[in-house]
Amino acid sequence: MHSDLGRAFVVGFAVAVTYEVATASAAGPNAAWQEHFDRPRIDWIDPFNPDSSVIGRVYSIRTEGTFSFLHARHDFTVPSPPPAVHYGRAFGANGPSLDKVTALKWRWRVTQHPSLAASQDAWVDVAAALYVLIRKPAVFIGSARGFKFGWLSKPWRSGESQHGLIEEALRVDPAGPNWNAESVDLCALYVREYKSTCAGERVLYVGVVTDADGSKSVSEADYADLEMDAAP
Repeated sequence: MHSDLGRAFVVGFAVAVTYEVATASAAGPNAAWQEHFDRPRIDWIDPFNPDSSVIGRVYSIRTEGTFSFLHARHDFTVPSPPPAVHYGRAFGANGPSLDKVTALKWRWRVTQHPSLAASQDAWVDVAAALYVLIRKPAVFIGSARGFKFGWLSKPWRSGESQHGLIEEALRVDPAGPNWNAESVDLCALYVREYKSTCAGERVLYVGVVTDADGSKSVSEADYADLEMDAAP
């Protein structure tokens, strides 16, 4: 759900980001990091619950021919449904320097949007969302900084802060089989939204959420080819 999940993310990640995990697939010449889901196990975590059985109820690695991707399906209509699950890569204190990052790129597709009521906030449940944490919360929850990029089920507001993270609606396309590519200049967006310099800031976490608990319905999406390009 929109508010509770966002609050849980910034609270839980204040603890989770204090450790680092192993390096992902070898990055290309301009990539500070990349993930193509091209191996059976990836170095991603749920910042709040290390139980892989919970993660596995929502996320799985799949292939179409030689192409690999992360599949996400959150079915909140079944008995004892899984909670909304954050799943991503924690970089810790040695994450990529924000002022060096030239682009965050990924591909995604939504195959089923959640069944939101007409009056419900489109951010309550999002079939495909990508989180970026740049500054973890200190004493106050709102002191977190970062972004939630969403593929919404209907047109809605964008650019508002949720527990310190800026919600950016990138798409409101209908569900379908086609992949769409995104590229975001994180530093430029950070300067615009926070009126602050990128110097001294690092990308602490990149992850995804596909959720349907707020509408008690089903959301389904796929994610592929995540990459952060960086200047030398």
